[in-house]
Amino acid sequence: MINNSNTNDILVFTDLDGTLLDHHTYSFEPALEMLAYIKENDIPLIIVSSKTAKEVLKIQKKLEINHIAIVENGAGIITAEGETIALGHTYDTIRSAFERYSKQILMRGFADMSLEEVAYHTALPLELAEDAKTRIFTEPFLLNDCDELEELQAMAEEDGLDVLHGGRFYHLITQGQDKANAIAHVVQRYKKDSNTNYTTIALGDGDNDVTMLGVVDVPILIPKPDGSYIECDVSPLTKASSAGPIGWNATLKEYFDGK
Repeated sequence: MINNSNTNDILVFTDLDGTLLDHHTYSFEPALEMLAYIKENDIPLIIVSSKTAKEVLKIQKKLEINHIAIVENGAGIITAEGETIALGHTYDTIRSAFERYSKQILMRGFADMSLEEVAYHTALPLELAEDAKTRIFTEPFLLNDCDELEELQAMAEEDGLDVLHGGRFYHLITQGQDKANAIAHVVQRYKKDSNTNYTTIALGDGDNDVTMLGVVDVPILIPKPDGSYIECDVSPLTKASSAGPIGWNATLKEYFDGK
């Protein structure tokens, strides 16, 4: 692909697990073609993930990008300068509530798990599982009985909190705090700095990506490894034909080829 002069007004927001990163291997190699294109054309590639700041910073280094990033499902933002911006409650507040709920509902958070347990459930090596346990804003957890989710959500709502379902875990977060809210914050920062009206693209595969897809100009839904799609009533919606970074690369290539 050749450089495109009409790309300086685009922001690309991407989920990681199951989207840019392969669900099983965490590799982004099948997306190298479009990653190179985005870099060559100076298009901001903004990570929007349930991962922690430590995890995202390491992935940014591998991707050779240095842009603002959204972490822990929109609970916080890391600026390109390394500043951390909280968009809700601190981890201590979230964890305190979690401990109260877990007395009534059987669930297990990252703070309750050993490093080995987190590595097992995330399929990460130990050193990366340690980064995943370094929470600043939210608590990922496993719920023993999904039938208790409604009761848990009601308890969380009373405390001004919410429960999100990601690819592998549930997440206890601040109410009203999600990827869409964080994206709105980031877009305003870019507009303020450049006085540009950006076209926004977002790619995601999980339930926690639906609000994100609903606030961008070009929403792209990535299928699960088995080829199925989550329920998403965003319209219009582009559905990638392949899962993970293969679908990520192909769909973005098709989009930019059409510009």
